[in-house]
Amino acid sequence: MTNDEYRIFWNKIVVFIDEFRRNSKTKIKYPYFGSQIANAYYAGLVEFLSNEQGIQPPSWVYKKIFYLKNPFFPSGFKSYEYRLLTMIETPIEFKIRNIFLGENTFNRC
Repeated sequence: MTNDEYRIFWNKIVVFIDEFRRNSKTKIKYPYFGSQIANAYYAGLVEFLSNEQGIQPPSWVYKKIFYLKNPFFPSGFKSYEYRLLTMIETPIEFKIRNIFLGENTFNRC
């Protein structure tokens, strides 16, 4: 995923998070971002937000294609210590997909 593609993806994610938290009946689309990492990330996010709201996530989030074989850390997570901490802090919906994030990834002002 190029930097521009990542920026576009992240903008869509931020809008989706805000919309879903305002209205949990927000339409949840089946992902197609053109990147296995982005699709897995979105599936984890949908499951995470659904659990946060106490609602059942769509069944497609559990499809095997939304789980990564290799661990994914955002590019800024280079040090071993930071990666280890991130592996502990990451919400389970992402851990099981082999995606590791900082603890405040979904905190919004």
